Amino acid sequence: MFVILNIVESGKRKIKRGKTVSQVREVSTTGGERFYVVDVCDSEKGVNWDEVSYFIGKHSKKVLLDRQFCFPEFTPLVRFEAVDFKNLLLFNTLELILREMYLSGIKTKCVVNDPGALYSSCLSKIVRFASHTTVVTDCDYRYFSEVQGLFNEYGAGVTVSEKAPIPDAQTFIIDTAGSFENNGKGYLFSVTEGITPLTVEGFNHLKVLCPAYINCIDFLGAVYEMNRDDSLASAFCADFLFYGERKTVSEVMIDIKKQLNASFNSDKSIIFCV
Repeated sequence: MFVILNIVESGKRKIKRGKTVSQVREVSTTGGERFYVVDVCDSEKGVNWDEVSYFIGKHSKKVLLDRQFCFPEFTPLVRFEAVDFKNLLLFNTLELILREMYLSGIKTKCVVNDPGALYSSCLSKIVRFASHTTVVTDCDYRYFSEVQGLFNEYGAGVTVSEKAPIPDAQTFIIDTAGSFENNGKGYLFSVTEGITPLTVEGFNHLKVLCPAYINCIDFLGAVYEMNRDDSLASAFCADFLFYGERKTVSEVMIDIKKQLNASFNSDKSIIFCV
């Protein structure tokens, strides 16, 4: 269960104590889970965030809120960030993209930056289609069994290291932590920069429950992580923010294929004379 805060302009100079929360609505998802939409009154003096936190209690640490609003530093309220769900979207969508490169005869490499080793279970989605995969992590022991299993099943070559390799033009980088120091080469997929998730394909039965003032990926991430809707484990992106430009997954595939083919043909055209 989770809570969405809906900030409502009251037109008043100040809201009386005990009147900050004006209405609460319960909404059920298709899995039988629920979430609450809490209407919060704003005023010229602002929102009484302490009163909001007291009202929603234990749910204060993960709430959804319109991105145009920020919590002040002193409040115990914490915005929910759908980092895990966004990283899952990246792995699922990259599986489609890397498969397309593989079937087109384009050789690729992968780097997974996962310092806390939180996404070892997602490794199988990409290693089948990359010529080599390097995992950069501070907790290499959490990857040992996964790497061994992938080698036994696919003969997949995976290197686990604390040090990141230097990417080249054929490298796909999945930066799960937003801490990868990129040299400008390759394709950087992350939740913060480079190529980032923008929209999700399908799941319209859940999207219609999302209020217009809430980011849809944040909402679906809350349904996945806090309402435990396992159907979203297969979700992938419909659109990316591709280095600041909105593009569909198909458009991103086409662009990358063109760039990699051009790079390959350029390499082939070099003639050495002795």
